[in-house]
Amino acid sequence: MGSFLDENSFDELINYDCDVYDVSGILLAKFRKNILSKEKLINCVENVRSSIVKMDNRGIASGRVELSKTMNRQGSHITENFKLQPITKDGKLSKYKVGNCVLNGLIGYMDRTVMMPYCRKTAFTKNEFEKFEKAIPFIQEVNEKFKELIPEKWKIQNEYAKATDKNYIIKDTCFTTVTINKDFQTAVHKDAGDLKKGFGNLTSYKTDGLKGGYFVLPQWRIAFDLCSCDLLLVDVHQWHGNTPMTKESEEDERISFVMYYREKTIKCLAPKDELERVKRANNKT
Repeated sequence: MGSFLDENSFDELINYDCDVYDVSGILLAKFRKNILSKEKLINCVENVRSSIVKMDNRGIASGRVELSKTMNRQGSHITENFKLQPITKDGKLSKYKVGNCVLNGLIGYMDRTVMMPYCRKTAFTKNEFEKFEKAIPFIQEVNEKFKELIPEKWKIQNEYAKATDKNYIIKDTCFTTVTINKDFQTAVHKDAGDLKKGFGNLTSYKTDGLKGGYFVLPQWRIAFDLCSCDLLLVDVHQWHGNTPMTKESEEDERISFVMYYREKTIKCLAPKDELERVKRANNKT
């Protein structure tokens, strides 16, 4: 957990259409090469680029904290290897913990969190809604392939989506949210916050000059070479991470998309009711 993988972390590199099951016959992944529209992918990438910023809230996925990789937190206190407590202006430790800084984006909708206790659009979705809408056709295509390839998992997730206020569902999909990673080698972790009964939907935009960045399931000693227009449907509650990346030029990049349903979104109220809920809570305090 929290360690970085390399090419010694797997025995089989899968770069072909493949279904993968564990020893008891449970589905681990379905991988399909070049199954998605290049035009829709590039359109999505260009419209969501501005959502990608430096973030320090990826926890274990960003690896053990190194002060040189944090956002000017040299005077802070490291806890639990993976989190750091910043020093506040009054010299006290903040109650909020952060991790290493990575390039990350978040589009779609969020459920309630400790820092923001109300359901809402992500900042990008709120501030650049027209760009968000232009990215939706690609997300809808992934949804359709998910439905086609693993209909039983898609049906479960779609039932949650149908039971959720439509203001928090990406139009005509079973997803609430898309996490975007740019040139980010994730450390070994399991995804959290997404629907446990659902399934991970991963895609990427990867230029020809970028090598590596394989998606690895280390317990099973397998890796996937996820390139542009490929689709990896995978159990993200298994331990997973990426191998290092190398670039032939500065222009090379790997932008990956993880599409999912946030499990607690089912509890979200209509936007106006969410605001009223926050107002009532603030009045009590």
